[in-house]
Amino acid sequence: MRGRTQSSGRNLLMILLAGAVALTAVGAHTMPVVAPPQKELAADLEAFAAALAAHDQFSGSVLLARHGQPLVRRGYGWADRTRRRPNTPETPFMLSSVGKVFTAVTIAKLIEQKQLSFDTTLGALVPDYPLADARDHVTVGHLLTMSSGIQDLFRVPVFWSEIPTIKSPTDFWKYFAATPLQFRPGTQWAYSNSNFLLLGLIVERVTHRAFTSVVEEQIFRPLKLTTTSYIVDGAHPPALGYTRTASSAVGPADAAGWYPAWSEPKPGDGFVLAVPAGGGYATVGDLGRVAEALMSYRLLSAEMTRRVLSGVIEADYGGRDGYGFETRVVNGVRTAGHRGSLAGSTNQLEFYPDLGYVLVVLGNTDSDGTQNIATHVRDLIAAPHPR
Repeated sequence: MRGRTQSSGRNLLMILLAGAVALTAVGAHTMPVVAPPQKELAADLEAFAAALAAHDQFSGSVLLARHGQPLVRRGYGWADRTRRRPNTPETPFMLSSVGKVFTAVTIAKLIEQKQLSFDTTLGALVPDYPLADARDHVTVGHLLTMSSGIQDLFRVPVFWSEIPTIKSPTDFWKYFAATPLQFRPGTQWAYSNSNFLLLGLIVERVTHRAFTSVVEEQIFRPLKLTTTSYIVDGAHPPALGYTRTASSAVGPADAAGWYPAWSEPKPGDGFVLAVPAGGGYATVGDLGRVAEALMSYRLLSAEMTRRVLSGVIEADYGGRDGYGFETRVVNGVRTAGHRGSLAGSTNQLEFYPDLGYVLVVLGNTDSDGTQNIATHVRDLIAAPHPR
């Protein structure tokens, strides 16, 4: 359930904002970053996303907001290609790794409540974990920052064929828990969904409640996330996922070469045991509310928010991982959020704490359109302007 770094799609559509210029050096002076005019930014984003959709390189929904006010809120392409059901802003999408944000915030809340700390060891919380080296040296902070050295179970081929046999959180352990650590905790970064499965188990061990119940109580209900759920809601059918990869398909391709990535889910479906690492369903509007609540300190205190959004360790996407959040600084502009991708799903939640922007892009194909949109918006918002 990991996001992928993709190249920018700027060659597809060369639309520049009035007054925007390319990054160049002007003597020894640093160019200030000035947020572009909102109407022009919105028009540019809509045209860019529409061009990608027209070339079948993006299918999904987009929200761009500033200080809680939507600038762009549109759907593109098909939620169901067979029935020709369009994607709209009200369409829920499978979240893949964007769902890790809920896990990170829940852990941060438990830290605020003094029920654990970033430095608490895995062994203190999960004493039955098989690998002593991990019990003694991996901390909650290492799990959140992808610096634990614990192997990613998604890279174990047999895991995918044995998913139906998993009935409890500890059933995941046989795919990674006995494997030696890849490196000394805290010294390197390596993406591992196993980290967040363990964080979900920690939530359950600390609260003595189901992970999903805790997240619903701490995040979903207070923010009134009415279209966010860990299982399929029959009243809000989600977008189906489509892939170009035959080996990831569950049926034949359509005339455009898109294979169904999963069977049509029924109300109540959902692999809830895996959701600490990603999954569940949400709309762009609900995820926008999560980002707004973080930036306004309504989910976590100001001190904790700054802590979790601070980059801790260099990662492979051109930024630094914070405590459950991907962070970047582009021309002095800070961003935070998370990517996600699986066959039939590519998503991006990205917000700009100092400028008030929130971008949510949820896609139901595994094309690179989602990341192209996020990169394009980031380039425009963070474009330096001459004095």
